[in-house]
Amino acid sequence: MANIEKSLEYVGLKPKEARIYLALLELGEASVVQLAKKAGIKRTTVYNILPDFINRGIVTSTVKKKRKVYFVEDPRSLKNGIKEKENVIDKLMPELLAIQNIIPLKPRITFYEGVGGMKNLYEDTLESCKEGDIIFSYTGLSDFSKLVPQEYADYYIQERVRRKIRIRIIASNSPAARSWKNTAVQDLREIRIVKDSPFQFNADMEIYANKIAIISYRENFMGVIIESKEINQMQRAAFELMWNSLDK
Repeated sequence: MANIEKSLEYVGLKPKEARIYLALLELGEASVVQLAKKAGIKRTTVYNILPDFINRGIVTSTVKKKRKVYFVEDPRSLKNGIKEKENVIDKLMPELLAIQNIIPLKPRITFYEGVGGMKNLYEDTLESCKEGDIIFSYTGLSDFSKLVPQEYADYYIQERVRRKIRIRIIASNSPAARSWKNTAVQDLREIRIVKDSPFQFNADMEIYANKIAIISYRENFMGVIIESKEINQMQRAAFELMWNSLDK
């Protein structure tokens, strides 16, 4: 249940909202008093959250025996708000890009921080590449699998595959690296593992398009994207040199 709570928080529910939502699912239908008791949350908090749930269309209310009760009609309604936001962003994007393009000197270095920043950084690797492109990556997979939310890791791989963007990875030896090697074909991935070496790191570098992205998992997901054709070419050459020296 704790994992489900974390996943609900990941898709936008606050911790108390996730607890109330799961409690309501378990009860089937409930009054505010019953729901507060089940969720272990104050009644006043439940009173404040339920109207917002109703406005968002994820909870429904009715009156039974002169008592107001609440229930979840269909858990799939959680997707409604996400789809609406996606539609708004899609419609807004041409205008946002037009505004960006009138700036004569675009920044060449962009910093990112936190889980949200991490997602934006990895999204840039997808948006900047086209079908058939290759991302070249040094990835500290032992930390990646522990610190990057699994839901996002799964989404990123699926989206990269859907866009037919391939990836080559150089990784230090770890169970996660060996696992990724086993799913290489289906995930459009080539991975070479540095074995029996002090080659260990707790960060990630993505070389793609005309950019390089560097991210530290441990330091609150601190990352930076450098947009430079020259630096990109230099890093690609260094990657290829190491890649060709490793066993397949």
